[in-house]
Amino acid sequence: MTKHSTLIGGSTADRLLHCPGSFQLIQSLPDQIEAPSEYANYGSAMHAVMDRLMALYADGLPPIGVMIETAEEFVGDFFYDRELTREHIKDSIVPALESLDELMTEYGGGFSVLANEARVQFPSIPGGFGTTDLLIGNHVWVVLVDWKFGQGVPVPALHKDPKGDRVNAQLLFYFAGAINSLPKKLFTKKRFAVAIVQPRVPDETQRLTHTPISRAEISYFIEDVEKAVVDALKKNPPLGEGDHCKWCPAFPICPLKSAALFEISELGVTPPRPVPANADDGTYGEFLAKAKRLVDMVDGYKKQVDEAIHSYMENGGKVPGWDLAYKKKLRQWADMELVADTLEELGFRENEIWQDRLQTFAVADKAAKRLGVKIPDHLRVTPESTETTIVPTGTAVGRIVDRETAEAEFAAALKLLQAS
Repeated sequence: MTKHSTLIGGSTADRLLHCPGSFQLIQSLPDQIEAPSEYANYGSAMHAVMDRLMALYADGLPPIGVMIETAEEFVGDFFYDRELTREHIKDSIVPALESLDELMTEYGGGFSVLANEARVQFPSIPGGFGTTDLLIGNHVWVVLVDWKFGQGVPVPALHKDPKGDRVNAQLLFYFAGAINSLPKKLFTKKRFAVAIVQPRVPDETQRLTHTPISRAEISYFIEDVEKAVVDALKKNPPLGEGDHCKWCPAFPICPLKSAALFEISELGVTPPRPVPANADDGTYGEFLAKAKRLVDMVDGYKKQVDEAIHSYMENGGKVPGWDLAYKKKLRQWADMELVADTLEELGFRENEIWQDRLQTFAVADKAAKRLGVKIPDHLRVTPESTETTIVPTGTAVGRIVDRETAEAEFAAALKLLQAS
């Protein structure tokens, strides 16, 4: 279902905190049964593999080699909707275990499994349930681990923000629920940390993110959630924009997002005639600024409306002027060895069959860390750029300024330096 009666869960905590009004908007949507995507099914299958594997280690997590060997014994078994293959082990399970091993080393080692796929209840919020993927502990730390097997946008355990870093709300929700639901002795005289393991994201440096959290942070989070729930049930609850909007089912009907459609009049009935920059009295520049803001708003709105139309039609709805069609997919090579052997028989040279390329920075950096060496700076260069792009005012490091402005800024900086 795209609509849930439950006010809050792990995956919706961040959205409710930053946009209490989203709950009532989502409740106003028609019920729709969503067919699980291949990405979701894959993730569920890999979660099931890790669940079975971690269930074996209640008395202590063994060396990573032992865990990998055990996982390989699962090949051929069915998990969720598919048979586990060696490719699944290589692509998802091994890198997940490598990240787990790195995490445990970072926090002192000697970990055992405290809870695995545990259903927990968030304190003071009826129906506020969630499931913790993995809770591990040693003599100092209790660490909550969340597996994410998607290949899309990385989700960090800690969001970096100039206004103040903030811990991933989903992890805080699960940890608060774990403390509320599991035996208190697991958390007595321990320090806390949370982690996200994403073994399939392209950048290896983003496959493991983690951060310590304090009891105070958890308490403040509980208070914030309670306030957000109260706000969500008010008449005309407040709305808020941010990253949480990306996955909100109510995006197409949100007043903040649809506003662009009703603000086109800001541009005027007749756009001003383009003029050379040195002859503009400011009118054309102001027009471009308004147009850019509205175009950016409409761009994000279009994507969400397209997704809403697709979901609606997949559930049997009719949208005038639109039909469903199968996506066109690009051709790809069949079995690599078969292709290589066949092309060789046809007379292809080696370099016409295979290509070599240097590894990514992320892979090289990980190898350097393992070897305890430093990659020389001169091996990585940033080409000088003569091209320009537009950025919001105040965000550009290498912004371009006119000579008069540059001289004024330099003089002001020099004056400050002399005064210090």
